[in-house]
Amino acid sequence: MSAGGAGQGSKVDVIIPFYNQHQLLGRCLKSLELAGCRDLEVILVDDGSASAELDRVRDFSRRLSLPSRLLSHPENSGYKESIHSGLAVCDNRYVILLNSDTIVTPGFADRLIEVLSEHPEIRAVGPASNNPTDLYQYREYLELPENAAAGALYRAIAEFSGQARRQSAGRLTSVPYLTAMCLALDREVFDRVGYFGARYRYGYFEDLALSCAIRELGFKLAVCEDCFVYHQGQGTFRDKRRSEKIEIIRYNFSAFTAEWGHLPEHEDLLRRMELAGRACPV
Repeated sequence: MSAGGAGQGSKVDVIIPFYNQHQLLGRCLKSLELAGCRDLEVILVDDGSASAELDRVRDFSRRLSLPSRLLSHPENSGYKESIHSGLAVCDNRYVILLNSDTIVTPGFADRLIEVLSEHPEIRAVGPASNNPTDLYQYREYLELPENAAAGALYRAIAEFSGQARRQSAGRLTSVPYLTAMCLALDREVFDRVGYFGARYRYGYFEDLALSCAIRELGFKLAVCEDCFVYHQGQGTFRDKRRSEKIEIIRYNFSAFTAEWGHLPEHEDLLRRMELAGRACPV
């Protein structure tokens, strides 16, 4: 595949939900422009942001060099509903779900869609990540020091991206779960599983349940080891009170375990969540 094309001449929809935090979104969009993936259509989904925040994002979107659309919820409905709103206006076979607190690297979309195009048994793929909350995508050698200055952050991201390409060219790792911080999917399979389950509130665990549903159809999930995306973490939920986050996590964890809790790899999933500082409340 050429460096400038996202897959066989077709467009790829990139859905980015956001809730306030326009600075994080602006940083993400700038990295998306610099990634050099020309066959992308960006769908920004405002999940009830303050009017001043939304005005800043409108300004970003007008100046974005990639084709884009801006959708808006009148009130905060959560990550799941934002993704569903974005999917309702998607026209293309492949979609990438992308968190607003990410920084993508050159050619990231090309590489992810290339995996889906060339491996029909794989219907969802994600990049390697620096953030332990990304579970099976987390690579310790990519972890950055907290509160790194902007210059140091961008230099480290460029270094890690180059290192991943050199050391892991073409390597895929089969995994039982992928997180939605940056997730490339086949729309047909996403349609078949019914998107994110109705039982999940706002965010947390709906992407893990989606992973289970895709595998239940007989397909595989993979981490593309030569693709790195920086994930700051907690960008979507930063404005929510800690007590509210805990309530959401507990509710969604109960829903997840009720549906999928007896899978063989569940014990390892909990171990990885504890490693990430996200010990599941039971």
